[in-house]
Parts: sequence; C-alpha cells; structure tokens
Amino acid sequence: MKAQRILIVVFCFLAQVSWGQRATRVGFIDTDYILSKVASYAEMRSELSSKIEAWNTEIERRRTELKAKQDELGAQRDFLPLSIIEQREIEISQLSKALLQYELDRFGPDGDLIATEVTIVRPIQDLIYAAVQEIAEARSFDMIFDKSTDLVMLYFDNQFDISDLVIRKLEADSKVRVIGMPEESQVEEMFSEIEEKRQTITEDLNKAQQSKEEEKKAALSRLEKEREERRKAYISKREAVLKARAERQKQIEEKRKDTIN
Repeated sequence: MKAQRILIVVFCFLAQVSWGQRATRVGFIDTDYILSKVASYAEMRSELSSKIEAWNTEIERRRTELKAKQDELGAQRDFLPLSIIEQREIEISQLSKALLQYELDRFGPDGDLIATEVTIVRPIQDLIYAAVQEIAEARSFDMIFDKSTDLVMLYFDNQFDISDLVIRKLEADSKVRVIGMPEESQVEEMFSEIEEKRQTITEDLNKAQQSKEEEKKAALSRLEKEREERRKAYISKREAVLKARAERQKQIEEKRKDTIN
C-alpha cells in the first residue's frame, strides 16, 4: 500500500508538472544491471558463490552426521544402558545446536552472507548514487528512479533508461572496469535519442497546452457573446412590456376623460 501511495503521488506530480512550462525530465536506472557490468562486483559475487557452496556442503555434512547418530541411537536404544543413552542424547543435542548455530553464522540476519554482500555492494552503490546525482545535475533531470527497487513501476520506456550512461561515468571517473558494455559512442547516441524524444514530448505538450488555451478563449468568447445576446433580448422584451403598459395606461386615461365629459 505504501508503494502504491508513492506511485500515485508521483504520477499526480508528473501530470501536474507536465502541463507547466516544460515537461518533467524523468530517467530510470537498473542498479542490478549496473552491478552486473562492474567487473570487480562480478568477481566478488563469484567468490561469494563459492563460499556459499562450501557453507552448504558443510551444513549438509553436519546434517548427515547428526541423522546417522540419531538413527544409530534409535536402533540401539533398547540394548544400551541408560547412562550411555543419556550420554549419546547429550552428544546429539550438542551436534544439533552446533548445526543451528553454524547456519545462523553463515546465513542468519547477522551472518557472513549478509555482511559479505554489504561489503561487496555498498561501496559500488555509493559510486552509483554519486554518478546518478552528477548526471542528473549535468543533464537537468528532475527525477531518476531505480527499476530494481520495490517501487511499483507499472510501465517504463527503455529509451529513458540511463543505466549505460551511469556505467560509462563510473568507468571514466572511478576507474571501474566494466564488462560486456556497448561502445561509448553508442551510449551517447542512445542519450541523444532520449533527448530528442524528450524534446518531441515537450513540444507536443506545449502544443496541447496552447490548443487548450485557445479552446478556453473560444469558449469564453462564445459565452460572452451568448450573455450579450441574452442581455439585449431581455432589454428588448422589457422595453416592449413597458411600452405596452404605457399604451394601456394611456387608453385608461382617455376612457376616463370620455366618461367625465
């Protein structure tokens, strides 16, 4: 619901501004896509994947060991002294607790996975946000959204995606090595197409606004003309009524004089 409210507010704002002096300049980025093009991030993610695989292997080994001891105790319980049973139950409980703690240490909210992901992502995210801010100021964007976030995006035009432009700026300013990117000339050509489309939209909006103003003026002119015609008709009708009333009064006066004479 919160994301939907944000979306409604944004759309209302865009609709309001679009009919102003100029169209709102909106861009989009895809942080997940940008991260996938940063070589150092891809390498660190690969290392993290290897660690995750090793962690899962260790968890599975411990689970197998725990289950083997549980099955062994279950099969021998009727033949073992109580003291041995209690000793093995303590051992099984300790193995179970150790397994749970290992899982939490690796994959829990404060575990190695989350900590490593933060270490990998945060520095690059900071660079991305700084690059986006510089691009927004240099290119006069009003708003730039991230498609990879939880914000509800019902529709977006890929022509307004400036992710490649952000990647090129990261590469130029921060010496970030990127992989699988189009040539810089292609990125600039893409942005030129974006600017051209923005200009077209702005011109269309201005024409629509001008046409709307002209229609409003024409409507006001028609309304004023109708009011003037109604006023003249009222005056004409009132004069006719007054004239008829005067004629009747005159006839009454003449009739009264004839009666007196």
